[in-house]
Amino acid sequence: MHSYKTHKVINLMISFFYRIGLWHRGANPTVKELKAKFFYCIYHALFLLSLVVGAITTESVDKKIFLAEVAIAIVVLLIKLCLLIWKQGQILDLLNRFCVFSIRDDDDASYFNNKLGRFMKFVTAFLIAVLFVGFSESVVLSFLGSEKSLFLEIAFPLDWKHNDIAFYIATFFIFTEVFLAIIAVLFSILIWYLLLICSLRYNVLGSELRKLGHEQIVEKANKKTLEKRMQHNFFEGLKSSIKIHLHLRELTTELESFFSKLFLTQFGTSGLCICGSIYCLAFNVGDNVLERLTYLSLLLYFIAELFMITYFGNEIMLSSNSLSYSLFQSNWVDQPQSTKKCIIVFGEYLKHPQELIVGRLYPLTLETFTRILKSAYSMFNVLKSFQQ
Repeated sequence: MHSYKTHKVINLMISFFYRIGLWHRGANPTVKELKAKFFYCIYHALFLLSLVVGAITTESVDKKIFLAEVAIAIVVLLIKLCLLIWKQGQILDLLNRFCVFSIRDDDDASYFNNKLGRFMKFVTAFLIAVLFVGFSESVVLSFLGSEKSLFLEIAFPLDWKHNDIAFYIATFFIFTEVFLAIIAVLFSILIWYLLLICSLRYNVLGSELRKLGHEQIVEKANKKTLEKRMQHNFFEGLKSSIKIHLHLRELTTELESFFSKLFLTQFGTSGLCICGSIYCLAFNVGDNVLERLTYLSLLLYFIAELFMITYFGNEIMLSSNSLSYSLFQSNWVDQPQSTKKCIIVFGEYLKHPQELIVGRLYPLTLETFTRILKSAYSMFNVLKSFQQ
C-alpha cells in the first residue's frame, strides 16, 4: 500500500502564500490580514487600469495592440489572484480531497510517481522561464538603450520620461505588479496539478479494474475453496472500485463547478492574446532581440496556459472513457451470476465518460484548444489586412 498526500512543491507554494499574506492562518482572517488581501486585489487592479489607459492614450498602433493584449491577460490573472485570495478554504479542501489517497499495487504507484515527477520537472522549467520573462519585461528592458523607456508603456501619474526618480518609481511599480502576476501563475500550476491528479487517479482505477480476478492466492486449499476465495476477493475489489469511481466523479464535478467561470474567461481571452502576440512577432514590433524574445515568450505562455488545461481535461475524458473496457479485461467470466449482473450494470454506467464542460458549452478538450488557435489565426488575418 502506497499512501499519497499533497506534493512537496505544492506545499512550498502554499507556505509562500501564507508567508506573504495572501492566505490567513486560523478559521477566519484578522483585520490586518483582510487589509492585506484587499491591498493585493486593488493594487493589481491599478495595473490593469494603467494598461488600459496606456493603450488608449498611446499614438502607436503597434503599442496599442501590445498593451491591449497584456491588459486582457492581466484580466485573467487578476481573476485568478482574487480566486486564490478569497477562495482559500475551497482550494485547500480540493487539494486535500484530491491528493490524499492510497494506491495498492506497486506498478500503479510507479506509474503515478513517474507521471507526477515529469510534471514537476516541467513546472520547474516553466517557472524559471516565467521568472526570466517577468524580470526582463519589468526591469531589464527598461534600462536597455540610450534613452529611458518602459517596455510596458503604461499610463503613470508621474512624468517618468523626463524625471529619473519618477522613472525608477514607475519601474518599481511594474516590477511589483509583474510579481503579483507571477503569483497568479502559481495558481495556474495548482489548477494543472489538480487536473493531473484527477486524470492519474482515473488511470490507476482502470489498472485496478483490469487486475480484478487475476491475482494469485498463495495458500494450500482445495480447488473449490480457492475459487470461492477468488470470487469473494473479486467482489470486494469491485465494490471498492465502484466507491472510488463515484468519489472521483463527485470530485471532478466539484472541480468543474469551481473553475468553470475561470476557464470560460480563459477561452474567451486566449484567442485575443495569442493573436496580439503573433502580430507583434510578425510585424517586428520589438526594437531589439531581447524584446522579440519576450514577445515570443509571451506567445508561448498564452498557448501553454490554454494547452495545459485542455490537455488535462482531455486526459480526464480519455482515462474515464477507458474504464468500461478495463472492467471487461478483468477475470469477470469466472464470477457467479450475481456478480456478473453487477459488472454489466457498472459497465453500462462507465460508458458515459467524465467530460468537463466549461460554461455548459465548451468541452475542456484538445478539440477546443485547436478551435481557439484557429480563431486566433483568423483574427490575426483581419489585423494583417488592416496593416496592409
